[in-house]
Amino acid sequence: MRLLFFFFLTCALLYGRDNPFFPADPNEKQMPTSNKIENLKPFSTQQISLPSSARAIKGLVIHYQNMDGSIASETLELNNKIDWHTPLVLSHGAVSSEKSSTEKSKSKSVETKHITFVSSGKTLKLITKDKMLRNFMLTSPHRIVMDFARDTSFKPQNYTLNTPPFKRIRLGNHDKYYRVVVELDGQYGYALNVSANDYTIVCR
Repeated sequence: MRLLFFFFLTCALLYGRDNPFFPADPNEKQMPTSNKIENLKPFSTQQISLPSSARAIKGLVIHYQNMDGSIASETLELNNKIDWHTPLVLSHGAVSSEKSSTEKSKSKSVETKHITFVSSGKTLKLITKDKMLRNFMLTSPHRIVMDFARDTSFKPQNYTLNTPPFKRIRLGNHDKYYRVVVELDGQYGYALNVSANDYTIVCR
């Protein structure tokens, strides 16, 4: 029995590894490790501007690096209405409560011989006694076109609003009607509400 024990001990020593901390197969793939330290600039804030077609934010995905160098991600599900004029702000720390200029209510009025325009937020009211013949949207840039019945004559007119989403208004004379073109600052749809003496455009 003692002889058999020494036999197995001798075999174990012959096939034992010199260093158990290295793989037996030198071709075996190992996860790389490194003590290299990256000198990264501390993150503070980052603004993210969205295109004018954006109306809601549905989610946010953050990719980050772990201590061991591996890359992982965190997904935040959202479903909120947004105003594309105001950039999204990703901040590592306190967030300022100061309102942006686009959140402040702006209004402006333009009065012409046959029609008056009053803008407020995403609403533009057109006050006139003239009947609207048609209205439609054109793109590149996005603009709302409206024709009003009147046999009149005047030189082309151009008025600057700069009250988002309305940039400018142009009026042109045609045979037995005049055309109003409302240029927008981005991509929008619109609704038209009609009352006795005015038409109201609501962008969305």
